[in-house]
Amino acid sequence: MNVLILEDKKNNREALRRIISSCAGVTAIYAFSSQGEALQCAMEHPIDLFVLDIILEPENGNDNSGILFADSIRQYNAYKLTPIIFITVLAGLERDLLKRIHCYDYIEKPIGDGKLVKEHIEEVLDAIAAEKKPDNREYIPLHYDGIGYMVFLDEVVFFENKAGTLYIHLLDDEILIPNYPAKKFYEKISQARFLTPIYGTYVNADYIASADFRNKEVYMKDDSVIPIGGRKFKKFKEDYLRMGAN
Repeated sequence: MNVLILEDKKNNREALRRIISSCAGVTAIYAFSSQGEALQCAMEHPIDLFVLDIILEPENGNDNSGILFADSIRQYNAYKLTPIIFITVLAGLERDLLKRIHCYDYIEKPIGDGKLVKEHIEEVLDAIAAEKKPDNREYIPLHYDGIGYMVFLDEVVFFENKAGTLYIHLLDDEILIPNYPAKKFYEKISQARFLTPIYGTYVNADYIASADFRNKEVYMKDDSVIPIGGRKFKKFKEDYLRMGAN
């Protein structure tokens, strides 16, 4: 299992790394002091457990940037239920905030000899191992303008290139990435089934409602209608019939 540590103090960060590395079932540990680096890591690697310090910027009064980081993580579908353990010196009102973010547990500083921390970590890892199910959902991490996206391909209806911008049409959202070729995105796909009805556009075979080859149109399940280009017509039809897309 992969564990991400976010702690501003190097000594505490390294102590947590040593403690967690001694726990059974841990395969990788990512440790950061920077929220930006931690978020990027979470976009690039699946994280099974977050260990977060609440106070990451002690020079700022009433700092709770660790909670804000947890809040941002919860915005991603992949991490809505991922266990979070907070390392904190705070008590009282802050506990209500931890409940709001669905924190699994919290450990009060100082961490001492680490025995209590190890007990907490192992308890969480055991719970994860007991409930963990293999997740075969294919996703592609993307970054633009400081924002990380985890694009799950089973939520992509189709994607296309318009004037150099990649448009990813999801079931209930749309992502725009300037200067990113659709072909480059397509080449990252290893499992999901995407067909090309027209140059620069790739449709998810699982979301094709029907194909009208007489009028050269593809009807998607989200009501999108996509033309079939003359140069792509033969190949698209062959792939469509072979894959049994509808």
